[in-house]
Amino acid sequence: MKKTTDELLKEMQTSQNAERFIKDNPEDIIFNGMEELFDYHIKTKGLKKGDVYDGAMIDRSFGRQIINGTRGATRDKVIQFCFGLKLDLAEAQQLLKISGNRELYVRDPRDIIIIFAIKERKSLVEANLDLEKHGFTVLA
Repeated sequence: MKKTTDELLKEMQTSQNAERFIKDNPEDIIFNGMEELFDYHIKTKGLKKGDVYDGAMIDRSFGRQIINGTRGATRDKVIQFCFGLKLDLAEAQQLLKISGNRELYVRDPRDIIIIFAIKERKSLVEANLDLEKHGFTVLA
């Protein structure tokens, strides 16, 4: 979180509407679970759920179970969703955190490869090739 509650309150008073305020402050808003954050990114990025599952290389029915919380989400599966949702690094960290998984860590060599793939807006396939090239376990 970057802004204090007082800063957010002041900004909210001048904001045009709630949707715009949330869109402008995603890192400072507390989402109620992975499903709410997932739906937020789908809506704000104009994505189709099917494309997200395809981009994450996760079966749709399995993916829905992860998103709605009926099935646990491993860290790698959540990272796969980060690619499917086309998240930037801050958004990816937020999704990992809300899912109860460890955030990407700059001292972990495998995480460094993933961080750069996210920063460079690579696909999951490209990220997996980078991981494989450096001798790390691929995500999918």
